[in-house]
Amino acid sequence: MNLDKMMSMQEDNYYIVNLETNKLNVFTTKSFYLSLSPEQKKILSRQCLWSKNQDCWISKAKAGNTGFLKRQLQGLGFEDRGTVGERLAFADQVNQSQEKAGQRAERAEKGAEKAKERSDSLYKNATDMARAIPMGQPILVGHHSEHRDRKYRERIHNTMGRSVKEQEKAGYYEEKAANAKWEASGAKFKNPRYLANRIKETLASIRRIERALKGKLYVYSPEREISEKEREFYNERLRQEQGKLDFHIDKMKEINPEYELKKSASKSEKKNKGLK
Repeated sequence: MNLDKMMSMQEDNYYIVNLETNKLNVFTTKSFYLSLSPEQKKILSRQCLWSKNQDCWISKAKAGNTGFLKRQLQGLGFEDRGTVGERLAFADQVNQSQEKAGQRAERAEKGAEKAKERSDSLYKNATDMARAIPMGQPILVGHHSEHRDRKYRERIHNTMGRSVKEQEKAGYYEEKAANAKWEASGAKFKNPRYLANRIKETLASIRRIERALKGKLYVYSPEREISEKEREFYNERLRQEQGKLDFHIDKMKEINPEYELKKSASKSEKKNKGLK
């Protein structure tokens, strides 16, 4: 691709982190996209989904996991325009996710209903066509009607096959709707085992971030100074994880009001205790 052309269009081709959705939004003009090679287009199609509503590509991964995508976009001449919106509290993220799940359930139910209607219509057409053939009537081999008869029976077979496929599609949408309804109901947040696992994972994540704030890569790594940019990044991560922890603890207390968080000792604490 011509470098001058890329540079002249750079202002129209950029990416930005949407803090509200925690996704990377990639904006590009149609002419710029069409000028990309097939391999360059795959950078977007493999790692993003096109949104008609927002008129941009949206990363499949969360914004924090799009470092590789960002580097590839920068190589194509895309501009980093920082962030937009405000980061939602974890509870609000959950509510938003459940609302979207409810919308997915509605769309899936409509898809299942339409697929059933198409299946029933095709089945009726196939059976109506089959009634035109007398019961037990074979294909008259060598007769002038043989070719037409074979074609007609093939149409019946294909129509019935399409009916079966639509029925299978209806089943797929029904399963999709059921899963989305389950997610929208927030049932997993009423499961003590699920909550206990999320609390355990979040505590482990908080410990890793606290080590990173001390400049430690591993538990027994020596401490080192970190930059202000790193400190700002890790403090923001810490706030997010703490909000997640508080949310799961509150949900656990709704199930068991007497629940108390018991923090397990870190590896270094266990080691020091063993040396005494």
